[in-house]
Amino acid sequence: MRKLVVSMNVTLNGYMAGPHGELDWHTPYWDNELSRAVTQQLSNADTLLLGRVTYNAIAPYWQAQQTSQFGAREDADYADMINRYEKVVFSKTLKNVSWHNSRLASRNIGKEITVLKKSEGKDLLVYGSGKLVAALSKLRLVDEYRLWVYPVALNKGRALFKNLREELGMQPTNISVFESGVVLMCYEMKFG
Repeated sequence: MRKLVVSMNVTLNGYMAGPHGELDWHTPYWDNELSRAVTQQLSNADTLLLGRVTYNAIAPYWQAQQTSQFGAREDADYADMINRYEKVVFSKTLKNVSWHNSRLASRNIGKEITVLKKSEGKDLLVYGSGKLVAALSKLRLVDEYRLWVYPVALNKGRALFKNLREELGMQPTNISVFESGVVLMCYEMKFG
């Protein structure tokens, strides 16, 4: 069975974005070491799960990178993978998606994820997509959280685990510290 992995950038105080969706707080810490780690993570997946906001934010950027000859080798590898992989977009308002290998989810979220997990392939990877992550967490469909914790705290923002109705038990599996000060904390869900 395939594993559903949430990969999320968060601040020290648990925000995944500023109050208006700002992500500029993590840009100063991005370097080649992080780029390699994120590219490695992506190579272990073959399907991306995205919410509408994240899809609309990243699709134009990564589509443009297909033809770009500038940037680091890791960026080119990442662009090749992300453009080639299947992308399943969960949205109640989008009518169509145009990014290569993208499709709108045609079933309710629980049924869609169940079918995807039972299909052949590598990890299912969720980037960003706070509302989608909240729904997946509530339904206990996430197998692993990979939290990229940045050495910054915001005075306001959008919390990753905002409206939990019950405790989510997790087992730490890996911690990696990067020269930039970012810490990757991996947790598997404890079910039962």
